[in-house]
Amino acid sequence: MKEGRLRSRASLALLVAASIWLMVLTGCGSGTQNSTSSMTGTVTTSISDPPTCAAQYSNVWVTITKVVAHISSDAGSNDSGWVTLVDLTSNPKQIDLLSLASTTCVLTQLGSTTGLPPGKYQQIRLILLANDATGATPSPNACGSGGFNCVVPNGGSPQTLNLSSEAKTGLKIPPGQIAGGGIDLMAGQSADINIDFDACRSILRQGNGRYRLKPTLHAGEVALNQNTLSGRVVDSTTTNPIPGAVVSLEQVVNNVDRVQMSALTASDGTFFFCPLPPGNYDVVVTGMTGTTTYNATVTLQVPVGTALGDIGLIPEGTGTTTPGTINGMVTSTTAANLATSTDVTLFALQQATAPGGSAVTVTIPLFAGSTAFPLATDGVAVCPAATAATDCANYALLVPGSNPRAGTFNSAGTSYSTPSGNAAYSIEADATKSDGTADCSSPTVTITTDNATPANPLAVGPGGTVTAATITFTGCI
Repeated sequence: MKEGRLRSRASLALLVAASIWLMVLTGCGSGTQNSTSSMTGTVTTSISDPPTCAAQYSNVWVTITKVVAHISSDAGSNDSGWVTLVDLTSNPKQIDLLSLASTTCVLTQLGSTTGLPPGKYQQIRLILLANDATGATPSPNACGSGGFNCVVPNGGSPQTLNLSSEAKTGLKIPPGQIAGGGIDLMAGQSADINIDFDACRSILRQGNGRYRLKPTLHAGEVALNQNTLSGRVVDSTTTNPIPGAVVSLEQVVNNVDRVQMSALTASDGTFFFCPLPPGNYDVVVTGMTGTTTYNATVTLQVPVGTALGDIGLIPEGTGTTTPGTINGMVTSTTAANLATSTDVTLFALQQATAPGGSAVTVTIPLFAGSTAFPLATDGVAVCPAATAATDCANYALLVPGSNPRAGTFNSAGTSYSTPSGNAAYSIEADATKSDGTADCSSPTVTITTDNATPANPLAVGPGGTVTAATITFTGCI
C-alpha cells in the first residue's frame, strides 16, 4: 500500500474570501488577499484526499464540472438564487481521489469565481460530468471507454462508477452536513471552506458486480495552515508503531458520535488530518496486525491544532488474537409489502466512558475484511423463505471483541479507563439518501440483540462470532 494513501480521505477545500484570492498551496496551504470590493467575495476551490480504502482500490476517478451554493437549504436544482463557486463545464477536471501525497492537504485547485454575495450558504452542490456526456470531456480520460467516472480495483482495470440522477443536478450537502448549519460569508470578510468527500464510503458495489456512487459529503469553515490534528498509534506494551490502524475523527450528531473524517496510519504509526473545521473531535482508533487485535481506544474532546503524540492500544489477549465477527441480514420492502432494493450503510456502535465522565455512544471503525458499505439489498442474495417477498443483503462486521477504553483529552497526559470484554454492540442501519431524504418509512433502524430465541444482548468476544437480529426496512421507495 502506498503511504501517500494512508493519511485521510477525499475532501474538497473551498476557500472563500471577501475579495480576490491568490492561493499558493504548499503542505496545508497559504494565501494572500488584495481587496477589490468590500461587498462581494471570491471563491477559490481546491480538492484533497486521504482514503482508508486503498487496499481495495488503486484509483477513484471523478470528473467535476461545477460547484454551486445557495443560501436556502430547501432550494431545488431549478430554483433561482444559485451562485457558481467554480465553473468547469467547458473544461471538466478529472481527479483521482486516492492520489494525495502523505504530507499534503490538497490535491489540486479547481478554480476561482469573484462577486459572491454575502450571506449564510446552507446548501452546496458538486456537479459531476455524466458518463454518457458528448460535449466537453477530459483529455486524457483515465476511465477509457467506461465513461468519465470510474474505480480501479487493485490489480484490475477501470470499472464505470455509475451516477444517480442527483449527480447530474448536483451532489447535495445540506445544513446537517455543514458545520454550524451553513457557511457565513460577510461583506468585507473572508471564509475558508472545506468540503470533505468521503470517497471510500461513497462507492457502492452492487450484487451484479457494478459500481455506483452514493456520495458522503461534509463541509465547514477551516484555516488551511492551522487546522490540523496528528498523532502516532503504538502498541501499549512494546511501544512499537501500529501501521494500518484506522483513526476516525468523530463529533456528536443526534446523540451519537459520527465519523467526520478517517485515516489509516502510515508504516511508522503516524496519522495527520488537515484541513479541519474548528472545534473539538473525539478520536477513535482501532488496530489489527497479522497476529494481534487491539481494543478500541477513544480520546474525547481533542481540540483542532493538537499533536496528540503516542496513542497506546492494548492487545485483546496474549498470543495470537483475532477480531470478533458480527454477521447479519438486511431486508427491504415497499409499503405494499413488495420486494424493493435500497442502499444501506451499517455502523457498529459502543458505549465509551472516560474516568469520571458519562457514557458516549461512539462509532467503532471496522477492520479490513468487513463488508464494504454502502451495500444494496437486492434479489441476488439468498433470502430466507419467510422473507421471500423482500430484497435482502448479508453482511459481516469485523470488530474488536471487547469494550473500548476511553479518556478525556488532557494536554498534560490523558488518563484512560480499563477496557472490558465481552463487547456489547448495537448496529445502526441507515437508508437515508445522499441528499438527506428518507428512502424508507423509517430511514434509520438500530438493533441491540442477536437472532436467538429468546434474544440476547448483541455481544461478541475476541475471535468469536454472533449473528445479529435481522434489520428490516419497510415502506421503501
